[in-house]
Amino acid sequence: MDLYFRFISGVLGILLHCITIYPRPVNLIKDIEKWMRNFIWSGHVNKRKLVTVAWHKNCVPVKEGGLGTRSLSKINEGANLKLCWEMIHSNLPWAHFLKNRVMKNKQPVKFHISSSIWSGIKHKYSEVILNFSWLVGNGTNINFWIDNWCGAPLVSSLNIPPDVQPLLKSTVSNFINDFTWNLPSSLTQIFPNLQLLIDKVCIPVVDKR
Repeated sequence: MDLYFRFISGVLGILLHCITIYPRPVNLIKDIEKWMRNFIWSGHVNKRKLVTVAWHKNCVPVKEGGLGTRSLSKINEGANLKLCWEMIHSNLPWAHFLKNRVMKNKQPVKFHISSSIWSGIKHKYSEVILNFSWLVGNGTNINFWIDNWCGAPLVSSLNIPPDVQPLLKSTVSNFINDFTWNLPSSLTQIFPNLQLLIDKVCIPVVDKR
């Protein structure tokens, strides 16, 4: 068993480092987990024996009856989600570079992009977008019309034509005054439902950046 833990620790140490930098192919992760399972039951990565305990139970912490082995599939999925989140929101140079290549009008491009990072995280983009929520704060970094800070983007809720959307640069902060919403009457005349949509979002009573 001591040999097993040394083997697993060595494999996981290298893999964890690699996975946090670049997404790994799902088939590769499955193969490595298969080798780990084989090693547990037969002592050899390529020799299979009858499995008496399911893999997901082996990945349970030791204090809960498992071996404490990390699930590489779950780690890989979590790493892909993290990289996708950082690409969307991070100010790091690599995130800016990748966004400029794969995003257009804040939507992923439809054509193929040669990128080892993007090829691993593009299938997580919609999942990230659907499952994160906004903290409005002072609103200086949120596009009032295009970002989905109040549910669906306002360009969608108000049926604003796609050819107009690239021209919409106003931030949420442009429509806040003394911690209350302050919409120009010209906008409420054009979009009668706009006030109802933004009133669903509470503005912080202090300046939270």
